[in-house]
Amino acid sequence: MGQRIDQFCENLRIKLTNIDDNMVALKANIDSNARNAEQDVRNRLIELNRHIDENRAKVAGAQAEIKKWAEERKAATSEKIAHWKAKLEVARLQTRAEAAEAYANAATIVAMAAIDSAEQASLEAWMARKDAESAQGERAA
Repeated sequence: MGQRIDQFCENLRIKLTNIDDNMVALKANIDSNARNAEQDVRNRLIELNRHIDENRAKVAGAQAEIKKWAEERKAATSEKIAHWKAKLEVARLQTRAEAAEAYANAATIVAMAAIDSAEQASLEAWMARKDAESAQGERAA
């Protein structure tokens, strides 16, 4: 399981680093060339929306896996687990361990999707603010 946690941490680190790199590059682009900034943000949003759409089924499956785990966890009380351990019911304990690992993997997929959604929200907020500032500037003129 330690390897799975290490992999989760590495995947999360890579995802966050990529988002940070994208945002730093986008900000640099905005700062250096304000005229093309809006198009750059729109292009990134298109790319991000495509990625989100491509992963929609995967995320839905992961959410179903999380729900399944929650139901299985309710059924597998601590008394049952203690009984399985005491009786050395390896098959049941293995099944429980595999389900827990599937749950952890599903939670990772959902977390990564949430990060994509947060990036999307940030870019959409930037666009909305730009629209508001543009309208305010035109109104004042």
